[in-house]
Amino acid sequence: MEPEVLVAASPSVGGLLDSLTGSIGISGISARAKPVASPVSASTVSGTSSSGTVMFDSPKAVSRPLEKDVLRSFISSAMPFGTPLDLSYSNISAIKTTGFSSSDTPPIERKQPAWKPYLYRGKQRILFTVHDTVHAALYDRDEIPDVITISGQVNCRAELEGLPDVSFPLTGLDAARIESLTFHPCAQVPEHGGDKQGITFSPPLGNFVLMHYQAHCSVGPPVKGFYQLSMVSENEGAFLFRLSLLEGYKAPMVMEFCTVTMPFPRRKVLSFDGTPSIGTVSNTEYSVEWKIVTNTRSVSGKTIEATFPGTVRFAPWQPQRTPSYVSALGIMADEDSDHETESGGSMVNVEDYIMEKMTKDLHAADLEDPFCWQGYNYAKVSFKMIGPSLSGMAIDPKSVNIFPTVKAPVEISTQVTAGDYILWNTLGKCPVTATPNA
Repeated sequence: MEPEVLVAASPSVGGLLDSLTGSIGISGISARAKPVASPVSASTVSGTSSSGTVMFDSPKAVSRPLEKDVLRSFISSAMPFGTPLDLSYSNISAIKTTGFSSSDTPPIERKQPAWKPYLYRGKQRILFTVHDTVHAALYDRDEIPDVITISGQVNCRAELEGLPDVSFPLTGLDAARIESLTFHPCAQVPEHGGDKQGITFSPPLGNFVLMHYQAHCSVGPPVKGFYQLSMVSENEGAFLFRLSLLEGYKAPMVMEFCTVTMPFPRRKVLSFDGTPSIGTVSNTEYSVEWKIVTNTRSVSGKTIEATFPGTVRFAPWQPQRTPSYVSALGIMADEDSDHETESGGSMVNVEDYIMEKMTKDLHAADLEDPFCWQGYNYAKVSFKMIGPSLSGMAIDPKSVNIFPTVKAPVEISTQVTAGDYILWNTLGKCPVTATPNA
């Protein structure tokens, strides 16, 4: 039996479908077999159908057969088997506001892709953003080399009517820097070779990630230096930062902000003392934050030398009730399997038992680091820069072609942000992976 879209007096499908169908004058939809109904006049109510739906023959209901066809096509492609493929708020809002019309019908010679069940209408333009995320582990030790990697993505928003194809050459794909590339299903990419890579894609509606990549940093680290922290007493630590920002970087690279955070997840910070050479300092209950560069005072085309000596005072040390549950439960199971039965299943008793066993079996070496119990101490750097990408990834706006040809401006921006950018305490423990000798 062929399903049919019926006009109902009351909504029979809620949520998303009500929002979409309401925008084109259909108060509700229902899929069922075609009923056998006797003809009635346009001015009278046809009565109640076998499914209990009241049918109305009004000019508004029968004047948009094409819109119904487009809506039916949209539902079958955008929600296959009842599961929506796109839950983007901006896309759903655009569909609800614009509705469906004859312009949403794709050309006969073009097959509408699954990633674009709804066609865009409005002012046309293309936006690209190359986003590098820098991950670093800086040790400041002769025996341990620093590690700097980049993970990035090219974001796109193609506000283009119809089903156009967009193509451009992506530059900066030197095999010595780029480790891996992955593309959105809408992209057609030939075999990679050389420094350039041609890409052709039929863009979906709204924002999407055109490609992901992993790369080596083509220049030095944006923030380098060292961090030292040692305990001068049981509840007081002395620290020293000596950093260099944007060394070797030139305009138009701009650093919008840079912040260094010292986290102390196991020690409550009471106060700190010290004045940095640049920026401001504040503290929370479990961290100290140093704002070197702020949004109101961005830096471009020059190197910044920043130092920050100081001390931090903590609340008296207290054992934390966060043991290694796996090992503790293993001890409990091996040595005293009847304890849970004797305690009557009380979680409080089990917790006390775990703490008792862990405290009893804990070696003194496990408490050498007073900052993080069974952990390490470090400082984390966060920053944002605007300008050329550190991976070398680039798009020339003049080389972006659209077929069929339309006048659509192409805007390209690049930003670099910090991911896991860590300064390990030079005077403390730090994790490192041993590499085999060449």
